[in-house]
Amino acid sequence: MNYKFGYPDMGIEVPPGTNLMLLGDLFSGKDILSKEFIREGLKNGEACIFVSTSDPILETVEEFSDNDLEYLGMVNCISSRTDLAPDFAYINQVRFVSSPTELATIMAFINEFLDIFRDKDVKKIRIVFDSVSTLLMYSNLKTLYKFLHVLTNTVKSRNAVLLLTMEEGVHDKIEISSLQRLSQGLITMAEGEIQFNGFSRKKFQYETQDNRIILNGD
Repeated sequence: MNYKFGYPDMGIEVPPGTNLMLLGDLFSGKDILSKEFIREGLKNGEACIFVSTSDPILETVEEFSDNDLEYLGMVNCISSRTDLAPDFAYINQVRFVSSPTELATIMAFINEFLDIFRDKDVKKIRIVFDSVSTLLMYSNLKTLYKFLHVLTNTVKSRNAVLLLTMEEGVHDKIEISSLQRLSQGLITMAEGEIQFNGFSRKKFQYETQDNRIILNGD
């Protein structure tokens, strides 16, 4: 029942109910890794929920267009229904949030998708939240902590897995350490090295190439 990470050479599997924090700067490749986490789930017939606070919805669909999107739910905080053509194929799989400040609405839509996938008897569910850093621009730490506390507990109760992305270099140590306490694993990407802490202790050298993470060695 473990969740595979998508890079066979890593040999990384994540136990159900795990919440992960992915920390890296703008050029680290963390966005590539987080979206590959979704693609791996779709490839394996798992349900996935992608929450975006920065990518327009059409970009999100394009990112995953090489996969079967039947079990992909998308929560988008910067686009609206008016951005889409009337015959947009995936309209029933998208929920629009007017602003990243609407944390209650975001949580409600995540729960809605979780219920939809439960009714379809999908056993495994991945959630990627991209990104926590955007939420911190609009909310204070206390408010965001409460929101993420609810979300991470929901993930545990559903035996799902959650990957939260966070921008390194724009937050103080208190913000990072406070939110990190909600996770059972930390992944850092910096200076060409991916390091896993918590559920694993592995680290790898890597480079980004053609929108892919290329491992250079263990």
